[in-house]
Amino acid sequence: MTRLVYSRNWPRIAQLLVGTILMGYICCVMLTARSLQQIDDPVVRYAVAFVIVQSTIFALLVAVLLAGKLVRVRWEWFRATRIGRLTKLLADPAADREVLEASRKWPAEFFTVIEDAVQALKGSVRQRVIGLLQASGLYPKLLHETLHRNPARAIRAISLLGQLETADARAAVRRGLEHRIGAVRQAARKAILQGSDQTAQRKLLDAAPKMSGWQRMVMYHFAPADTALLPGFIAEALQSGNDERTLAALELVLTQQRVVFARAPVGLARNSNSEVRIKFFKALQFLQVDGDIPLALQAGLEDTDWRVRAMAARACGHFRPAILADRLLEMCRSFEHPSESAHAGRALAIMGGEGWFRLQDVANSDGGAARRIATEAVERHMLGGAA
Repeated sequence: MTRLVYSRNWPRIAQLLVGTILMGYICCVMLTARSLQQIDDPVVRYAVAFVIVQSTIFALLVAVLLAGKLVRVRWEWFRATRIGRLTKLLADPAADREVLEASRKWPAEFFTVIEDAVQALKGSVRQRVIGLLQASGLYPKLLHETLHRNPARAIRAISLLGQLETADARAAVRRGLEHRIGAVRQAARKAILQGSDQTAQRKLLDAAPKMSGWQRMVMYHFAPADTALLPGFIAEALQSGNDERTLAALELVLTQQRVVFARAPVGLARNSNSEVRIKFFKALQFLQVDGDIPLALQAGLEDTDWRVRAMAARACGHFRPAILADRLLEMCRSFEHPSESAHAGRALAIMGGEGWFRLQDVANSDGGAARRIATEAVERHMLGGAA
C-alpha cells in the first residue's frame, strides 16, 4: 500500500478509486431499493435504501476502526518488545552474532535501535555499532533507500548514513539531493552540512543562490561555524559582483550572527541593488570591510531608500562614528519612515557626547513625532544604562 501511495501515478489512481467507490455506493443503494418492492412509493423506497446502506457503511467503519486499533496496539507492543531485545543485545559486546541474526528478522526495529545508538554513543562503542550496521545484510539496502519513493524511509536512511564517515555513506547521502520530495532533499543538505565532507558542503553553499529563501535559511542554521569553509565562501561571494551570490552570503552572515573573518568590499554600500545595500548594513558589524567604514556609513545615511538609511543608522550604533552625529540628528528631525529616525536616535544615545545632549534637546522640543522618537531613544538608553 505504501508503494502505491508514493507512486508517481497515485493522483490518477486516487481519482479512479473515488469514482469506483461512488459508483459502488450508487449500485448498493439501487440494489437495496430493488429488494424493497413492498414499498410502493419510489421516493420512500429509495430513502429507506439510502438509510440502510448508510447505516451499514457506518457500522462497518466502526468495526474496521476498532479492529485496526486493536491490531495497532498489539503491533506496537511487539515492536517495543523487539526494540528492547535488540537494545539489550547491542549492549553486550559478546552478542554481535545475535544482533546480526535479529537484524534479518526485525529490520525496521534494527534501524531504529542503530540510529539511536549512533547518535548517543561515542568512541570505540560507537565504532562497534557502525561495524555491526555495515556487517548486516541491510547496509547495502540502506545505501539505496536515500532515493526511496517513500520520503519517510528516505529521510531515515539519510539521517542514519549521515552519522557515518564512509565513502559509500557520503555518496548515498549526496544522492538524496536528487530526490523528488523537497523534505528529503532538505534532510540530505542537513546531513551533509553536519558531516565533515567539505567538498560537498562547499557545493551546497555554492548552490544556495538558486534555492528559495526558506530553504537557504533552514540550511544555513546547520552550516558548520568552526571551519574555514564559511569565511572562504562568504569572501568569494561578496567579491564576486553577482547580486544573487552576494545576497546569499549576507543572509548566511545574518543567520550565523557572529563575526566572520571574511573581507567585504566597501563598494557594497553603493551597490545598485537595494536589497544588497540593506543586508550589507545589517551584516556590517559581523564583517571585515576593505575600506573606510565611516564613509560607507555616510553613503548609507544618504541613500535614496529609507530602508537602507535605517540599517545604516542602526550600524552607526555599533561603530559610533562621531563624524556622522549631525546627520543622525537631522534624521531624527526629518524622516520618510519612523524606523530610520528611531535607529538614528538610538545610535546617537549609544554614541554619547555632544550628540547625546542634542538628542535630549529634540526630546524636550515640541516637534511632534520627532520628539516622541527622541524621547523613546533617550528613555531606552537610560533604562539600559541603569540595568
